[in-house]
Amino acid sequence: MSGVFQGIRVLDFGRFIAGPYCATLLGDMGAEVIRVERVGGGEDRYVAPVAESGEGGTFLQLNRNKKNIAVNPTSEAGREIVEKLIVTADVVVANLPRPTLVQMGLDYDSLKRIRPDIILATVSAFGSEGPYADRVGFDGVGQMMSGAAYLSGWPDRPVRWAVPYVDFATALGSAFGVSCALYHRQLTGEGQIVEGSLLRSALTLANSALIEQAVRGVDR
Repeated sequence: MSGVFQGIRVLDFGRFIAGPYCATLLGDMGAEVIRVERVGGGEDRYVAPVAESGEGGTFLQLNRNKKNIAVNPTSEAGREIVEKLIVTADVVVANLPRPTLVQMGLDYDSLKRIRPDIILATVSAFGSEGPYADRVGFDGVGQMMSGAAYLSGWPDRPVRWAVPYVDFATALGSAFGVSCALYHRQLTGEGQIVEGSLLRSALTLANSALIEQAVRGVDR
């Protein structure tokens, strides 16, 4: 199983957990993953430092099996480098706000002009539609808005889990979606967007409790 995606190239523009871990899982299955981050290192590189060079535990965990390049994709030279990478890529992973994707030329329309069969995996807090589409958020937003945080702790004080399970669940779902998209492309030659959402993942995990509350009015 470790080499099932051998020959697949993934560009990881992700930050923090949900996007990068999606790419990590694809790398674990044999894909060549190239992390693309800003010059000087991304903001997630130095969270909770454990290495002498300053890298944090989360960065070390989520960047195994990856190559790395630092560029400024909004500069002319950086944009040229990114476009050359996209031509050779099968998958782009980016958990960035929609306006940022457009600014960096990583939205689906821009990508498929360069590589028509590209697969774009995006991760956001609330998905691409609806009144919250352009809002950003982290793991705790999913925990709270799904009601999961109210199932632990005390009635007057919900507790946010320190382990970011919503981020990791979203990454798992996104990696599964990319796997399906790659199989679909093998059959049809077509690329597509795979969309992950923190709130959707959190609602999936809390779904049985939400059904019980809706049907029986039970507040746990």
